[in-house]
Amino acid sequence: MITLNEADAVDIGLSSVKDKNESKVFQALDSLTGIAEGFLTENEEADAGRVILSISDIAQVAAQEGMELVTINSVIALGKLARIAAKKGYGSILNRIMVETGKLGRTAASSSLEAGSKVAATTMMEIWNLSSFETKDQEEIIVFSLLLRDIGSAAAVQGMEDALLNAITCLGEIGKKVASESLEVETISILLLLEEIGKLAAEKYFDEALSSVAISLEDAGKLSLKNKLHEAVLQSQWALETLRVQAEEKVLTNSPIVTEMALENLKFTGVTKTDENIKKLQEIKKLQEKVYLSL
Repeated sequence: MITLNEADAVDIGLSSVKDKNESKVFQALDSLTGIAEGFLTENEEADAGRVILSISDIAQVAAQEGMELVTINSVIALGKLARIAAKKGYGSILNRIMVETGKLGRTAASSSLEAGSKVAATTMMEIWNLSSFETKDQEEIIVFSLLLRDIGSAAAVQGMEDALLNAITCLGEIGKKVASESLEVETISILLLLEEIGKLAAEKYFDEALSSVAISLEDAGKLSLKNKLHEAVLQSQWALETLRVQAEEKVLTNSPIVTEMALENLKFTGVTKTDENIKKLQEIKKLQEKVYLSL
């Protein structure tokens, strides 16, 4: 395959998407991936970042056009570049790739590209694990969880329960991690997002997905209780009670039982709902909105 220079690769990539010429899009993406890899190897971080955004731009348009193989190929390319960035210690590039992968997953889900959205969410988790948890700040964790929420929400709207389940699993894993690290704000933030996805699952009569959300809420709640994150435990209970009611109203088969059992396993009377709790939740939601606007 002929290797293109950066400018030609961008032009050909975008024009070929419009023409639905898959092979030429692959050629452009392969060329850009190689160029970005070279920049990373040569410690030219800014140039690498520019090329990565070009890859993302082409992939976004391809996803919107329903080109699933191109979308998947783009995600794989971004994952490859993330591994190189991690080895070189380029934290900002790694974070940028994670964000672009999440955005691509969101677009894929919105375009009913189930495989593409699942690959994106899974690749996000792989990118997440490339750097130590200690290097992640609050904003990065919230951005990561918001993008997973977006993928799951878009999948639910498009009726893709398997893709929704995949996003729930990923979000649940992050929820357990932040709870085990005693990060209360981040834990509550993820619990709120899980509740949001759970409501969508109930609206779509996705019994298995709603059950999965309940299990994730219970797992994070138990770790929160273990680490004395009392307000996070309370939020787990509130979310489970809300979803239990919805599951019963929709006359679902398993999720009413799963949510009820999760609530039983999270019995905790040390904290009650107060104006201060509500104020804290509002502050966390405002933080989510602020971070989301920065994407």
